[in-house]
Amino acid sequence: MEYEKEETNIQYCSRVERLISCYIGPCGSLFVATAILVSGYLGSNYLKERAAAKALTERGVLTMEAIQVYSGIMRKQEEAENKLREDLFNSSIKIFSEADTFKLNEQMLNFELIANNFHESFNLKPFFEYMKEKMSVSSLSNNMHKEYLTRLYQTAQTIIEKQMLILEGAGDKFSRMVDIERLEQSHGSLQLEEDNLMVEGIERNYKTSVIKVNIESKEILVRLEVRTIKENATEVDKKTTEFWVSLFDFPMIHNVTLSYDQRCAIVLNEFTESCADITLATFPGSLASRGKPYYQEAIQNLLVTGKLFVEDSDKTKQW
Repeated sequence: MEYEKEETNIQYCSRVERLISCYIGPCGSLFVATAILVSGYLGSNYLKERAAAKALTERGVLTMEAIQVYSGIMRKQEEAENKLREDLFNSSIKIFSEADTFKLNEQMLNFELIANNFHESFNLKPFFEYMKEKMSVSSLSNNMHKEYLTRLYQTAQTIIEKQMLILEGAGDKFSRMVDIERLEQSHGSLQLEEDNLMVEGIERNYKTSVIKVNIESKEILVRLEVRTIKENATEVDKKTTEFWVSLFDFPMIHNVTLSYDQRCAIVLNEFTESCADITLATFPGSLASRGKPYYQEAIQNLLVTGKLFVEDSDKTKQW
């Protein structure tokens, strides 16, 4: 009996041993491997998250440092440019304060320097008129007088083109031809084709009429009627004004103030005895005066992308 019991115990132990070795053993190894795999995956994700958070923090610190460095560099550059521009202006303006000591050619060269570098800063029309008057009273031959006058008008047209290029980027425009012969025959005003322009989501109707022409001074008197079209409104805001436009009127300086901090300008592109070519442009009021350095745009781009952008050729400052 005891022998049979012992034999049963031995068989039972043998079966348990086989069960452990055949089933539980491999499953335990599988459980251990799975636990290692899961812990490794979780640990890897944790390390990645920590690395990303650290990189984001470091990027934020580097971005702020980059902004400070960039602002400091631009501040020093602006100071140097202002000093250079001041010296350039002071040396060039002598053509007006000491006009008798300069030859006409020297005056013209200095004036071109002023016109090309400071046309966005202040009204140059009196200086153009001065140079034109200076040429008319000088003892020049007809050919030389014509040559200098052509240079003067070309300088003015270059400035108009530069300013219009900037204004068109943020605004809108349309051009019209003025038939001077038809205007003189009508003995009244000549109404040009009206048009609608939209800037910054604000639509306006522009109606221009030419009232008078001065062929000798190459000027036209225009009447401008601007109507602001309001959404879901039966009435519109209306503004009417009259002003002279010459080849020496520049849009950033000579413009009409509109609502919502916008401006409108008319420029004279070409003038002959039979016709005149004009362009009407409307643009944000912020472009009516000289903008510096594009700091805000550069810093905003730096905050968004972490990189400084390369300025376009259109934004390149002129010297």
